Amino acid sequence: MTLTEILAAYAAFLSTVVFFWNVLKATPKLKVDLMHGLEEKGDTHNFGVYITVRNPSSQTVHLAGLDLLYQYEEPSILRRLRHIYRYKNWPSSIGWIHCSLSLYDIDDKCPLSLNAGQSHMVFVPENVIENMLAKGIGSKLRAKAQDQLWRSKYSKPLKYHITCN
Repeated sequence: MTLTEILAAYAAFLSTVVFFWNVLKATPKLKVDLMHGLEEKGDTHNFGVYITVRNPSSQTVHLAGLDLLYQYEEPSILRRLRHIYRYKNWPSSIGWIHCSLSLYDIDDKCPLSLNAGQSHMVFVPENVIENMLAKGIGSKLRAKAQDQLWRSKYSKPLKYHITCN
């Protein structure tokens, strides 16, 4: 192998790595988190959950809506496998009910555009969460952010356990 062939192989490898790096960096991304929170309005304190949507990418993300999810069943492995076979995607939301925040008169301020490095927070009060969890099983919540191209990003499940009256 000559020096020219070694340099050509190195250049091909390097250009492939740079291509995949650029594709990865050019793709808009969202991160969705749920966290316990407290909101103060005047003299009253409201407990609840904050839905946080962050844009860590270098592209602007156009957010279409936010949903809160609660679990209504624990799907079996067979049902998950059927979903994978039928729809050819990972069954991340089987057994979860999607609730738009507008059903509970919560303004999520969507649609909106998140520039690179920006975040957006929405507070969901405790009475709304308890109303949702009363309809389902367990005490787990998830959040979903959807951009205007219908790409959805889900948060990890949060076990809601704060009850203050």
